[in-house]
Amino acid sequence: MKKIAIMSVLMLGMLASCDPIKEDGSFSVDTISSADLLAGATFSQYSDEACTQPAADGNYIKYDIPNVSSVVIYYIKKDGTEFKLSQSSSAGVLNYVPLRGSDPQQTLYFRYINPNGEETVASRDFTLQVAAELSAGDKLLCSNSGTKKWKWYPTSANGGAVWGNGGYLAGPQAGGADINGAWWGCGVEDGDCADLFSSQLAHSAVGAITGEEYADSYMEFCEDGSLTKYGKDGNKLNTGSFQLTDYNNGEAIDDNGNMAYLNTSAGAILWPYQINKNGFTPEKFEVAFLSVDRMVLVYASEGTGGWGEATWWSFGSDDDAQGCLTSSEWTWAPTSANGGAVWGNGGYLAGPQAGGADINGAWWGCGVEDGDCADKFSSQLAHSAAGAITGEEYSTAYMTFSEDGVLTKYDKDGNKMNEGSWSLDMTPNPDHFSLGYLNTSAGAILWPYQINQNGFKPEKYEIGYVSGSRLVLVYASEGTGGWGEATWWSFGKK
Repeated sequence: MKKIAIMSVLMLGMLASCDPIKEDGSFSVDTISSADLLAGATFSQYSDEACTQPAADGNYIKYDIPNVSSVVIYYIKKDGTEFKLSQSSSAGVLNYVPLRGSDPQQTLYFRYINPNGEETVASRDFTLQVAAELSAGDKLLCSNSGTKKWKWYPTSANGGAVWGNGGYLAGPQAGGADINGAWWGCGVEDGDCADLFSSQLAHSAVGAITGEEYADSYMEFCEDGSLTKYGKDGNKLNTGSFQLTDYNNGEAIDDNGNMAYLNTSAGAILWPYQINKNGFTPEKFEVAFLSVDRMVLVYASEGTGGWGEATWWSFGSDDDAQGCLTSSEWTWAPTSANGGAVWGNGGYLAGPQAGGADINGAWWGCGVEDGDCADKFSSQLAHSAAGAITGEEYSTAYMTFSEDGVLTKYDKDGNKMNEGSWSLDMTPNPDHFSLGYLNTSAGAILWPYQINQNGFKPEKYEIGYVSGSRLVLVYASEGTGGWGEATWWSFGKK
């Protein structure tokens, strides 16, 4: 260890006075070098948070670094920024789960600040459990987290139907509210469709409502190939299996626009019955449409020709915010506020956002430079820290969210403006009508300014709405009450 001699304040005071009393001496303060920082440190790995199951590649790391009283532990992301896993205590347990497909060999860094302010950093390599990269299709079905919930998605058929019949080989599905070729359908028990599942029990093998026929019923796809079905109250109805085959990165695999095939055990999906077949449960469905938040399935008996009867199912997912953000490039989405505004102010806690053109609670807003809004960004530079148009204020400007937490912003000509960081906290806050929170480095998103705050750039936004094609963010100063001023942002898929 290196020693630094520091004279005491008392001694300095004596030297500065005329007092003849003198004291020779000093005291030494230890400074830790990189080589010394982890000397004598112990590390053990476990597969569980309680540290009861040792594992050579466990993601829970128990550590004790006796040479110091506190330490910061972090890793370095692909963009070169640090991500802190633990700070303060020099002993404890941390959890590190690298991104899917990462190298199991990972480096962690340990930082200690010496008493003289000198920074010491040491590193150590660990072998960790890393989940295998999912196929593109399974990532859509299961999300990058490995599990994903899918619910009924009301369509325009019969005023909200989610299951019904239609003409086979009628053409591709677009993933919106319309079902191409639909003749008829029924809807969830607590919905607005003219015909409900309870009036169609002749199609069911059970002949009774089981709980899978409601808006909150769902099925959960897991990366291990299991498919579990839950009733409206979250009670498990059954567990089956699935396999997605012939998925081709969103491209059609046949002339009817199908994207893949979903093979399941019998009865695994919600209301798994072919229409007009006395409760028959298919096991191989045509995937007519599949995206990060939308799925349409079709089944027709073998030999069915064009416009013969087929059965369709309509599902949606609001369970994969990360997948939504990373699945596309994001640009400005004009709203009905002020004839096309994309950023503006409104009443805080005014209610939920629906993801359409309306911004609930909006008072005012401005739009892109090349748009039709009455007020444009160039007339609102007092809100900007830059005080000038930078290129992010046009309809062609965009931003991208990478899976490893990098948020990149591009100007109207596609030139990179800056890279920041982002993360999600999808803890809902019903009192704020918030689905969760988007955390970013300051200035990372397009036009990142709070309104009427002299260029202040928030770093934690409330997510008012998120899907594969729409993102609404809201920010209000801490302590803002109902209908106090908030700032909103409207983005859409590029």
